[in-house]
Amino acid sequence: GGAASSPASPGAVPRSGLGWLANHAGWRANCALEPYSHPVAGAVACVRVLPGRCVAVGDELLVSYRHLPELPEARLPPWYAAQLNLRAEDGYYAQLRRAPPRVVFEAPSAAEPKATVRVVEHGPWRVLWVGRVEQGMTFHERQEGTEEGRGESPPALVPLAVGFDYQRTMVAAAAALTARFGASPPPPPHALVVGLGAGSCAAALHALGCAVTAFEYDAAVLAAAASAHGVRFERLSRRAGGAGFDPPPRHRNGPRPLCVCEADAAEADAWGRAAFDLALLDAYDGRGDVPAHLQREPFLEGLSRVLRPGGFALANLWNGSDRARAECARFAAKLRAAVGRVYVLRVAGHEQNVILLACRPGERQGSESTCDVLRERLAAAAAAAATDCPEPALVQTIRSCASSLTEWSECEA
Repeated sequence: GGAASSPASPGAVPRSGLGWLANHAGWRANCALEPYSHPVAGAVACVRVLPGRCVAVGDELLVSYRHLPELPEARLPPWYAAQLNLRAEDGYYAQLRRAPPRVVFEAPSAAEPKATVRVVEHGPWRVLWVGRVEQGMTFHERQEGTEEGRGESPPALVPLAVGFDYQRTMVAAAAALTARFGASPPPPPHALVVGLGAGSCAAALHALGCAVTAFEYDAAVLAAAASAHGVRFERLSRRAGGAGFDPPPRHRNGPRPLCVCEADAAEADAWGRAAFDLALLDAYDGRGDVPAHLQREPFLEGLSRVLRPGGFALANLWNGSDRARAECARFAAKLRAAVGRVYVLRVAGHEQNVILLACRPGERQGSESTCDVLRERLAAAAAAAATDCPEPALVQTIRSCASSLTEWSECEA
């Protein structure tokens, strides 16, 4: 690949054979290839920085080669074929340009006025839309030896292939901090997921051995998760009087099923007497915003009550504008007051997203987790996952968490 260089020294002789090299990066491109009439070489292509992107000295020049999606499979460069097969966000965006879309689910939203819940398939990926906002996606692969009525193999959910980078960061941190990797993992932690969406976070945590209870208030989203995304779950019934939900039936043969409550997690007494070791806050409305009532003190205080000592909460927030950073700072302060010390995890390749990690102190005095302790736990989990986890993207994300973790007070608020 090429990198930006300093301007040539005064008096340097231009050489027409000296050109720029730019690697394909799809949606992450910072430059574009454009036609150019060169005084010596004639009609050539030039590399131009995209509007709004800054390329500093030493930065790699990245473009999107638009002809690649049109090539027949036999002519695909090996590196591009490998990108199409990535079980991560880059793989989805590569498929987005190559695989024609197919709607596999569509229904009116039960929670968002005038919005439609839709699941669109692009190759192996299925993406959940509520209105015009992507709410999650899942990865599927066809299984050999199984047949439907038409003789086709039904695509099966691959739960550990968490597509969106921010969701994989949340899952990676949650799994690492609860020691889900290694020869002798501890008893299954109880995970609370606020906002089921496509079910990717809940399904991944369940596949990693967590007991999972998810809250989702849109019945159409629940139907999409079950029928189009292939997420298997059992619905919990609300107790008489509305205080919490009855526990799921005991399953003698196998782990506890993934459980879903069709309710707003911010409702009074929604959790009842439940207790959780970790919580993922991944709820968005039809505009892509975190609902305001999930950022207020009453909800966060309730969350703190149901988190066991030493438990933690993870929340994804947009941090890409002055206003967003101010709101993020206010939310972090509320999390600190309600739960405990707050840390930040960066989402690799998405600098405008941050994951807030709030840790509740343990039962022993002075047992509050420190940044160094959390980094050590993340690094140990990354080493164990390298031999224990079948998804390379998840392993790499745990490593990224270990290197990017900082305390909120150290960050620009």
